[in-house]
Amino acid sequence: MRASAIAGGLLAIAAALLPPLSRIAESLFTAHMAQHLLLIAIAAPLLVAGGLSFSIRPVWAWILFVGIFLLWHWPAAFQWAARRPVTQLMELFSILAAAWLFWSAALRDATLSHGGGALLVMTAAVATDFPGVVMLFAPTPFAQMPHENAAAFGLSPLNDQQIAGLLMWVPANLVFFGIATLLFARWMAAPPLSSTPLVSS
Repeated sequence: MRASAIAGGLLAIAAALLPPLSRIAESLFTAHMAQHLLLIAIAAPLLVAGGLSFSIRPVWAWILFVGIFLLWHWPAAFQWAARRPVTQLMELFSILAAAWLFWSAALRDATLSHGGGALLVMTAAVATDFPGVVMLFAPTPFAQMPHENAAAFGLSPLNDQQIAGLLMWVPANLVFFGIATLLFARWMAAPPLSSTPLVSS
């Protein structure tokens, strides 16, 4: 089970960083957001579920994750990163590292009850919803890749931005709120004062 989780996490990282997705992401913003989604909502939690985790105070994990997430969803920041392969990798690996620390705290921190973990995940989901909601409902495009070519995929720049926003908002929330619900259910079912992690060591 743990080996399968780690293998799944590594496959998600490969899918995010390698062609064809990495090549498409150069000209389609939706594909770039798909890279983020693979790293944050699939790769990082699977690696933690497989036993690859790091001990960090939950509050710092939350701050780092939300802060780095919001930074790299600011158009000027991701457009700057997209101009060079080195900065592209810096962006994606920093997002992966922040998500890994966050899920390490949420799923494996023995000092955090399941209820606390659920709260950590739910508040992070709400905090990181903002860029996706803005992208989805903005009347004009403002988030585009430097070499944007949405027309090659039958889309306008606004369509591309809207799909990217929807991708960030809905699928990511399905993962976050699904895990938060599981944590909350375990907290409700656990004996008093229980603080066992969701994923055992």
